[in-house]
Amino acid sequence: MRKFFLTGIALLFCWSSAAQAECAKPYSAGDLGNDVSIMSGALRTAKPALFQDAGTSLVAGIPCISDPMAPIILANVYRYAGLHAFFGGKEKEARAWFRSALELDSTFDWDVAELPIDDPIRPIFEMERENSSAEKVAVEGQVMLNIPDGVRVTADGRPLMKAALTVDRPHLIQSISKSDNRVIDVWLIQGNSLPESLLLRSTGEPAASTNEVTGGIAVQTVSRTRPPLKTPALVAGGAFMAAGIGLYAASFGARSKFESATNLTAAKGHRTTTNTLVVSAAGAFVAGAGLTYVGFVLDGKPGLHFHSRF
Repeated sequence: MRKFFLTGIALLFCWSSAAQAECAKPYSAGDLGNDVSIMSGALRTAKPALFQDAGTSLVAGIPCISDPMAPIILANVYRYAGLHAFFGGKEKEARAWFRSALELDSTFDWDVAELPIDDPIRPIFEMERENSSAEKVAVEGQVMLNIPDGVRVTADGRPLMKAALTVDRPHLIQSISKSDNRVIDVWLIQGNSLPESLLLRSTGEPAASTNEVTGGIAVQTVSRTRPPLKTPALVAGGAFMAAGIGLYAASFGARSKFESATNLTAAKGHRTTTNTLVVSAAGAFVAGAGLTYVGFVLDGKPGLHFHSRF
């Protein structure tokens, strides 16, 4: 099954384009959670076409994320972006995504239902675990951060305090309003190539506020209204997460029946039930986590403008 999955997804990438010209629309926390959930299910059930479609959406959406992101969520996003790149024959890109993920969550290990013990991705992931703890490198020259009052800047969900980041890997930079937690700007950069609009050079003059970075996309919020869905999102998110936990707990009973089955027909039936419960639990929990996060950070529905430089 694993060989079929890898072969199928390699063929799909031969004709599908991974290039992104611009943000067609904002990419919300809910959109992100949905794509991750689909990718998880497709990986567990060997559905390469489904994995490829959701992966393309995920990677294209990262530079367009319109909600503040937490490090643990981005670690999962980066891991799946790495798998998407690896299955597309882009091992160097996959390694970079893995380094970013491991910098945020160094103790993570893959579930055997997603990557078997003998999967060739595992040793690659472990090699990058050793490289993920590299020291941050300051932006060249005498440079300080230039952050306006009332704004906080995060790198991969963590507060950015100095003009320095680890290199040889991507980083998501977000400029966020302190007053209402709305995303003002967002960039996906490589290494420590911070946007010039966030830097103050040694001349004492702020760098030009172009909101552009080579290879990156900026998203600007220009208006907002307070949404009515904050409380429903929290309630629905909690319900989905509870359902996910319940389904996962139920899978233990099905697994026990599978292990104690005395004939092949019964074993196959219990195996199917176990796999279905595990995949459903993962989907429900990820969807619930996405909704809950949206409920916490949602304070307005921004209007967005996109501009990019290629």
